Amino acid sequence: MSRKQKLVETDAPVGEERAAGEGAEEAPAQPVATTAQWAAMWILLLGAFMGFLDIFIVNVANPSIQAELHASFADIQLVPTGYTLAYGAGLVAGGRLGDIFGRRRVFLVGVVLFALTSVACASAQSPGFLVGARIAQGLGAAVMLPQVLALIQVTFQRNEERSRAIGLYGAVIGLGVVAGQIVGGFLIEWDVAGLGWRSIFLVNVPLCVITFVGALALVRDRSDRTPMKLDLPGVILLGAGLLGLVHGLVVGAEQGWTGLRAGEVAGGAVLLAIFVLWERRVAEAGRSPLLPPRLFKQRGFSMGLPTALCFYGVNGAFIFLLAFYLQQAKDFSPLQSALTFTPMAILTSVFSVLCGKFVARWGARVVPGGAVVMAIGLGLVWIGVDLMEGTNPAAALMPGLVLYGAGGGIVATSLIGTALSGVIPEDAGAASGGILTAVQVSEAAGVAGIGALFAAVATGGEEVRGFAVSVAVLAVLSLLTAVFLNLLNGPAGAESETAA
Repeated sequence: MSRKQKLVETDAPVGEERAAGEGAEEAPAQPVATTAQWAAMWILLLGAFMGFLDIFIVNVANPSIQAELHASFADIQLVPTGYTLAYGAGLVAGGRLGDIFGRRRVFLVGVVLFALTSVACASAQSPGFLVGARIAQGLGAAVMLPQVLALIQVTFQRNEERSRAIGLYGAVIGLGVVAGQIVGGFLIEWDVAGLGWRSIFLVNVPLCVITFVGALALVRDRSDRTPMKLDLPGVILLGAGLLGLVHGLVVGAEQGWTGLRAGEVAGGAVLLAIFVLWERRVAEAGRSPLLPPRLFKQRGFSMGLPTALCFYGVNGAFIFLLAFYLQQAKDFSPLQSALTFTPMAILTSVFSVLCGKFVARWGARVVPGGAVVMAIGLGLVWIGVDLMEGTNPAAALMPGLVLYGAGGGIVATSLIGTALSGVIPEDAGAASGGILTAVQVSEAAGVAGIGALFAAVATGGEEVRGFAVSVAVLAVLSLLTAVFLNLLNGPAGAESETAA
């Protein structure tokens, strides 16, 4: 039964239903969100920001970590990869735990885990301990983050308020990815209290305290929990499949593609296919699947997944390549690199806030237009790199980065909200975990694929040419994102669909 049908039902005897139009007119208006609910949303967004920040903040600290801990190159690669793998593999299970045990409760547990593991990372005295702490930190993020989207879904009753809140969440993803470079660069440069690289982990602790106290005081889980058991075989199949897929992509991009890595990716894909078959069997048996197949019958969710894969794949690859280009090819310091990222981050934030006004004035076509603006920005970056060699790199890149940030802010604000628009409350956690998993896998795939292209073109000291060619390919993929967004925001996609 669709949500619209539920709204038009009355207490009349069976068979005596009022017309949909009349019933919709008489349906009671949903309550306006209170100040406390909006304050709770900002607390939740702070938790989400931390999770995405820590995916990228470690990049600028890797050289310092390697030097102090006398780590091998393979060890230092596992510092970001361990977090990514645990986070990506645990998201759907983390979301389902919120559906079962209560999203607020599970969110608080995730915040505590994230704080404790951040301290563990900062106190590491050996590469092995740091890698283990990063894996545990990724699991904490996987428990914490899906609850944010799910709580937003059930907290805001009015569609326009829910769309605004989810839009801000989408903006936080983009901002967290870019801010990781900025915050990490400043912390390393300032060497706060002589902590060096350890400060990039300890900065989470006060943020976790604020988030935990704020969530206790303000966050409420108003949805009714549906009694269900956790689908453990589904957890194992999905976790193992994602582990093989993401680990193969990440390590293959960093260490080179071998038969072992190709087999790992293929094995992960096979396990994911088995997972899909298993979930259908669980649903047909009347039990509670980890990722309900009915989600894929909703146009928003089913079209939102490939759109998220394309958009966040472009974004993850570009952020990764830009940081590498600035610090390796142009010898920028972490602080100089951070300052170059800053205008893009500011424009992402500004246009995320303005997106709603743009859509209200010019309609849903604004969102695919944002992806086109991203493509134009990447084209200007290509021109700045390929045709303006010898000029100040930051100045040459700036026009393109500004446009890219503006277009990305518009897309990020709308994409996740549209993908989750038809999700019923009992599936909010699973759907949130599914979308976030697509985000994580896309970033890994983007870095792997574009990284391999860059490595192939940049052989023999051709880093500048490799970066330029890679950016040109990302511009084309941004146009493909615009096509997906146009389909997602079409007339059929604008309707909120729910499974019967």
